[in-house]
Amino acid sequence: MQLTKIKDVDDFKKDGDSGALLSVDNRALKAYKEKRKNNLVVNSEINSLKNQHSQISYDINNMKQELTEVKELLTNFLSLQKGR
Repeated sequence: MQLTKIKDVDDFKKDGDSGALLSVDNRALKAYKEKRKNNLVVNSEINSLKNQHSQISYDINNMKQELTEVKELLTNFLSLQKGR
């Protein structure tokens, strides 16, 4: 594969075999890879926060259920105490 310079264009070269225009801008490639890496990190953090949110919601719902049960037990106990 032989690349030839394109007149007045620095970031692209032409492949002599296929005629394709190829980017030779290594800064843009590095920036793309860095952005992609950062996006993967952000997506991982978002997924972690979603999992934490789900666990917290589950725990809160369990606590609500347990408080409801405690309230019912106290109500029943107080009803029995009044009946004595």
